[in-house]
This record gives sequence, C-alpha cells and structure tokens, in this order.
Amino acid sequence: MPLQVKCVHCQALAQVPDSAAGKRVRCPRCKKDFQVAGRQPAAVAASAAKSGSSEGSIEMFAPGAPTGGGETPSECPACKSPLLPGAIACMDCGFLIQAEEDAGDEGAPNICTNPACGVANPPGEKTCQRCNSPLPTPPGTMINNRYRIEKQLAVGGFGAVYLATDTKNNNNQVAIKDMLCEDPQEFNIRLNFFRREAEILRMLEKVPIVPRVYDFIQEGQLAHLVLEFIRGKDLLKIMESSNNKPFPIEQVIEWGKAVCDVLTTMHTQSPPLIHRDLKPDNIMLLDDQRSIKMIDFGTARDLGRTQRTRMQAKTRVYTEGYAPPEQIIGKPEARSDLFALAGTLYHLATGRAPEGFYTAQEIDEELKKPNCSYPKEYRWFFELIKINLAEDVNDRYFSAKEIKQDLERRQVTKEVRCSKCQTINKVREPYCSKCAAGLTDLAAMCTHCGKANRMGSRCCIYCGNRLR
Repeated sequence: MPLQVKCVHCQALAQVPDSAAGKRVRCPRCKKDFQVAGRQPAAVAASAAKSGSSEGSIEMFAPGAPTGGGETPSECPACKSPLLPGAIACMDCGFLIQAEEDAGDEGAPNICTNPACGVANPPGEKTCQRCNSPLPTPPGTMINNRYRIEKQLAVGGFGAVYLATDTKNNNNQVAIKDMLCEDPQEFNIRLNFFRREAEILRMLEKVPIVPRVYDFIQEGQLAHLVLEFIRGKDLLKIMESSNNKPFPIEQVIEWGKAVCDVLTTMHTQSPPLIHRDLKPDNIMLLDDQRSIKMIDFGTARDLGRTQRTRMQAKTRVYTEGYAPPEQIIGKPEARSDLFALAGTLYHLATGRAPEGFYTAQEIDEELKKPNCSYPKEYRWFFELIKINLAEDVNDRYFSAKEIKQDLERRQVTKEVRCSKCQTINKVREPYCSKCAAGLTDLAAMCTHCGKANRMGSRCCIYCGNRLR
C-alpha cells in the first residue's frame, strides 16, 4: 500500500511507495529532499482522499505544468516497470517520477543489482538505500583520471568487478575490482586483505594462468585493483548452461596440471600461501575453449612464520563440498588446497558437485564394482581424486608437485624406494620399514617437544605426541 506523506518544506501531500518509510525522498513539487517518518495512519490517508484538494492529487506534480494536471510516463524511467495513470512513484523500485530536465541535471538513477531488491537510488549513491548492497559505478566514470568504466561484469558482497578502458595505454581494456566499505572501522581491515591480494598476484605473475595486476588505487573509502581483463566465462557457469555436462577428462587433466603450478608456487613461499577457495567458479575458460585463468585470490593468506601462528585458528573461509575438515574448523594447511583441487577435478570430469570426503567413499565403492562406470583408461584419475579427498590430511598427497607428476605419468604412484637401503616402501610412509631412514620431507616441529618429524607421521617419534 502506498503511503500518504506531507512535504516538510511546502506542505504538499504526496503518495510514496511503502518501501520509502524511514528514507529520504524528493518532493515532486518543491524539489527538496525530506525524510519519510514512517507509515501514515489510515485516518490521514482517508482525510486526504476526501479533501479532493489539488495538493492531494498526483497530477499536480508534473513539473512545469499547472496544478490542474500533467502527463505521467507510462513506464518507470529507472526500472522500466509499467506505471499507473497519474503515478508519482514507481511501485516496483520506488523511483519518484521527475521531469526530464530535472532528472538530467543529476544523471540517471542507480538501480540496485541485488535480485531481491532492484530499487532505484539517486545518482551518486554508493550503497543501496534499501538493502545496503554496493551499487554499480555508472559507465563513463573515470578512476584516477585514467581508467574509464564501461560496464559492470560481476558483483559481490564487498564490491564489484568492471570492464574499463585504460585511456593512457592505447585504450586497452582492463578489469577493475572495487572494494567498497562504508564502515571506517572495518575499512582498514578489508584494505589490508585487498592490498595483500595485489601482492599475491604480483608474486604469481610468472605463472601463465594467473591474471596480471597493473595498478592499485586508493581513493578515500574506496580501493581499486586494476587487473588483466580475461575474455571468457567461469567453468561452473559453462557447465550450468549446458545441463551440467562434464568436460572431456583429457582436458580436465591438462587444467589440473596448470592449477598445480599455481599451488606449487604458493605453497613453496616462505611462509607458505594457501588459496582456500579453489573451485570451478574461480577458473575462467578463455575464448579459445582450451586455456584457463585462475581468478579471485582474495581469500588467499599465509600460514604464519612461527609454529605458534601456524597452529592458531584462522578465519573460516571455505566453500562446502570443496573444503576438508581441518579448513572447516579454521586450521587449513597447504594440503587443504589439494582437497579442493581434487573436488574441482571431480566436478569438471563428472558434472556433479563434490560432497567432501563422502565423494571419496563413493569413488572407492564405484572403483571396486566389477562393472565400474569409470572408463578403464581413466580409473587411475578417479583414484587420484579419491586419495586427495581423504578425510585425514596425512592420507592425501603431500604436495601439488606430486599430483602434477602423477597426472603427467597418468598413474597413481603407490611405492617408493628407500635411497639408503633400496627397500620398496608404500608411498607417503614417513620412514623406511627396514632401516628407518626418512622417506618424506620434514614436517612442522612437534608442539610438545619441538623436534622435527617427517611428513605423514601421525605421532612424534621422540615424545609420542599426537601430530595433526
């Protein structure tokens, strides 16, 4: 139901949408802003209706026209919804109908891109007045007197991504990732993570499938990350648009090797960096339909330089189905990314979203069937996925480098030879079963006695303390 309100400046009565209660609106008569106090009592509306005064009618608000009447557009200039005859405001988005010459002074209304909202906001607003979602930057806006916004590409909770033109570099197209934060106290926290994302992208600039970063700009309570513009579509959207049709396994294997290069570079930093949100949504397929680019490193972070900081609980960032148990409780490590990689490969090769380590159990059951549905020449591939979707972190591969090696060999390595006594041992066993020589790399120090053990050890060989 529309509200009957009275302008605090000219005392004219007007109808506004129910959603305008408690918000600022513009009087169509005097063109001044005022705040709607709330829903008017029914008696006020009834009194206004009986008075029959020209102030209570909606026709008086046609700017530049006599109070006796005026023409109203047939559709909302903001959201294009149909308007009732004589309407002063759109009942869908809340936009107040204004004269073209008046609207042209301020610019077109800014429509909220939140599907559950869609309200028209005054030009210049950064967040929606109704749902507080970030509003898109209008096309033509100049960033840092260099980058001209062309259109919005995507929107998220903390900002949006735009296609822009670099006017000082041959009008090359770039992508601009915005960080929007209205809360000054929270701004510096988000800014640090945003700046860290830029540093990580610069560190990964030699890896072919990582987008280049060109610039980092801070303007008041806004920050912008200027990136290489990727022409393509993310893998999840491609599958969804084709009824979840899986990609060819050969192609998925090649993509897996490329992603392993990114993870290896991140995990071998000091301190190690972990991605924490690897999934099909964050992999773009380029126009050649073969090459990929990894996007969105905003959740990546380092594990800490000391044993104490590495063991501390981290912010819980994960996507259900792609995250292992240790990440869900806030204690991710490098092998957590291997779990997400396995889930991603499974999704791409089957068209079915993973369900964490339950998917590993399903794969194991399928592989044991006499009439296994997986192609015979690719059963090693599904076994590799099963291993890296293990619930226990020590049952997975130890590094992305090992995964890439097996993807290249097209097999799952099951045995290793001790370099000291030449005894054959099961792969990923920390010590030789015959001479006790170390077979794997050193792991983090024991939190109880401070001595180093080998990766894959479940208990410290010196004090018996349970290792993760």
